[in-house]
Amino acid sequence: MTTVEGAPRLPTSADVARLAGVSRTTVSHILNGNDERFPEATRERVLSAAEELAYRPSPAARSLASGRGDTVVVLLPYSTFAHNLQDAVDEVVAGTQPLSGNVVVRFASATAQATREALLSLRPLAIVDFGVLSAADRMLLEGAGTVVTGAAGDPAAPGDPDGGIGRLQAQRLLEAGPRTLWYVGLSDQRGDPFSPMRVRALQKFCRERGLQALKVAAVPLELTGAISLVSSMTREEPVGIAAYNDEVALALLAAARELGLSVPSQLSVMGVDNTQLGQLWSPRLTTIDTDFRSYAEALAAELRVRLGALPPESAPPLRTHFTVVDGETA
Repeated sequence: MTTVEGAPRLPTSADVARLAGVSRTTVSHILNGNDERFPEATRERVLSAAEELAYRPSPAARSLASGRGDTVVVLLPYSTFAHNLQDAVDEVVAGTQPLSGNVVVRFASATAQATREALLSLRPLAIVDFGVLSAADRMLLEGAGTVVTGAAGDPAAPGDPDGGIGRLQAQRLLEAGPRTLWYVGLSDQRGDPFSPMRVRALQKFCRERGLQALKVAAVPLELTGAISLVSSMTREEPVGIAAYNDEVALALLAAARELGLSVPSQLSVMGVDNTQLGQLWSPRLTTIDTDFRSYAEALAAELRVRLGALPPESAPPLRTHFTVVDGETA
């Protein structure tokens, strides 16, 4: 790092140019990957000088030149997530390193319009969307020069609107014998973009099987509220509960323990996310593994393909694999 009157300052492209004995234009071309027309010796001098000075190109300067930033936004619903959120972000960060972008996590605003305006103002290089943007929003952002990857659930699409999670839960819950099916979401101040799709999928399953209509409830992650809900649910025994996630499932199981209910004969429960805590519970939680990390890896690869940094044939297929994790609660 160089200094000005004793104060440290970051090195500039001019410093690199002086050390390498070339122009700033040459430095800019080589460090931005446009180096085909330069001799190998020149490229090596510039790269060596940049490494020696610990120089990093200015994101602001690149934004002014290109009309967009180098930021990759991981866009998440304003919702409550389990540990798999961190796994997904880690995969996007690792997968976009070759793009030399800055990965930031942003939660959706209270309204779709506020989210759109914030993203348009940011002018990101790309957005990895985990179910926030509508088709119209995506077209608007793409038209403004931002690459958008990831797809929200489409209720009108063939198959189950939630990708098959609800069907897997229902099928396993019914293996314990005939029972009333419930979907229990998380009672939380944040929005929940996933429960409506899960409920539609479970309702579709019940209609196809000629079952009693699905019952729907929400529970806070505290024992008193969970006991109150489970007590009211089990007046019509037995019941099978497709939970929003493992945390909701564990709240219900804690209530069942306090009420002295037999699991899974009186009350069967199935979570989503395959968390470590669920596998440490007794009885061990039956759940769904969403393979969220592989999904995020595929999103990052798709982004690199869209930006020309990866051949299309090298990208893994963009799909999420849902599998049942056997436990003792369903």
